[in-house]
Amino acid sequence: MVAVSEGLLDAVAGFLVERDGADADSAGLVAAVSDAGVDAGAGAEGVAQALITLGIRARDGRDLPRAERLFALAGEVAADAEDAPLWVRARTLLGGLHRIQGRYGEGEEVLRGALAVADGEPGMPLGPLVGVCNQLGILFKYSGKFVEAEVFYRRALLLLEEGDLGEDPAAASLFHNLSGLAHSRGDFAAAVEPGRRAIAVRERALGPDHLEVALDKAALAPVLIELDELEEAEALLTSALAVVEETYGPEHYETGIAVGNLAALAYRRGQYARAQELFRRCLRLKERALGPAHPELAVTLNNLAILARRNGDPDGAGSLWGRALAVLHASVQPGHPLLAAVRRGLDSLAPDVPA
Repeated sequence: MVAVSEGLLDAVAGFLVERDGADADSAGLVAAVSDAGVDAGAGAEGVAQALITLGIRARDGRDLPRAERLFALAGEVAADAEDAPLWVRARTLLGGLHRIQGRYGEGEEVLRGALAVADGEPGMPLGPLVGVCNQLGILFKYSGKFVEAEVFYRRALLLLEEGDLGEDPAAASLFHNLSGLAHSRGDFAAAVEPGRRAIAVRERALGPDHLEVALDKAALAPVLIELDELEEAEALLTSALAVVEETYGPEHYETGIAVGNLAALAYRRGQYARAQELFRRCLRLKERALGPAHPELAVTLNNLAILARRNGDPDGAGSLWGRALAVLHASVQPGHPLLAAVRRGLDSLAPDVPA
C-alpha cells in the first residue's frame, strides 16, 4: 500500500477545495498534484490512497456526501491507474458508505461489483478481498439476509485464518460481526463466544483502552442483557461509554449507540422512566447522524413504542411503531425479525372486534 504523506494529502485536499470537489476529474487531479511538486506518492496510486484517507476522515466526521465524492473519485483514479486492489478498496468503502446512508440496494450493487473484480483478479491481496466480504456481510445483516451475511463473514474469517492472521484486528472485527449477527437473529447464547473473542483478540492487538475494544464491549453488552447477565453488561457499558465519549464527545452517533444499550439495561431492571430518557437521547443522536428516515432508527423507535404502550399512551406507541414500519418497509427483507416485531406491536393496538 502506498504511504500517504501530509504533503500529498494537502495537495489533494487543496485541489479539491479549488474545484469544490464536484467537477474534479481523475486525470486533472493527478496532473495537478504532480505539478504541485509533491514527491512521496505523487503518482496515481498515491493520489487514490490520499482520496481514500480523506474520505475516511469525512465519513468518520459524518460528512457523508463529501465522503461519497472522495471514495468515488478514488475509484476513478485507481481504475485509470489499472490498480485493481486499490479500486476494490475504494469501491468497498463506497458500498459500505451506502449502507451507512441506508441505501442498501445501491450498496449491494457496488459491493458485488467489487467482489467480482477481487475474485477475478489473479494475485489479489488478502486485504481487499477480506474487506469486501466483510462489508457484504454487514450489509446483509442490516437488510435481514442473515444466511448470506454469515456466508460472507465466515469466508472472510477463513481467508484470514488461512493467511495466519487469526489474531489480526481484522479477525476481531469479524468475530464482532458474527456476534452481532447472532444477536440480530435472536440467538443470544450463540452471540457470546464470538463477542468475547472479539474483545480478547482486539485487546491483545491494540491494548485494553483502545476505542475499537470499547466498541466491542458495547456490542457484547446487549447480548448479556438479554441473558440477564446484568452486572457484567453494566461494567462493559460503563467502560465503553467512557472511552467513546472521551474520543467522540457526548453528541456522536457511537455515543448514542452506547446510550441505547444503557437504556436497554435500565428497562431490564424495571427502571422505565430512566430507560425512556436514555432511549430518547439515543434517538436524538441517531437522527442527528443518520437523518429522520434511516432504517437504523427502527430499533430505538420500537423500544420507545413499547415504553409508550406500557405507560398507557397507545397513540404515542402507534405513532412510533408507524414510523418504525415506514423506515423499515423499503429497506429490509419481509421476514426481518424487527419488522415482524413492529407489526405485532401495531396489531396489539388494534381494537378487539366482536365475533
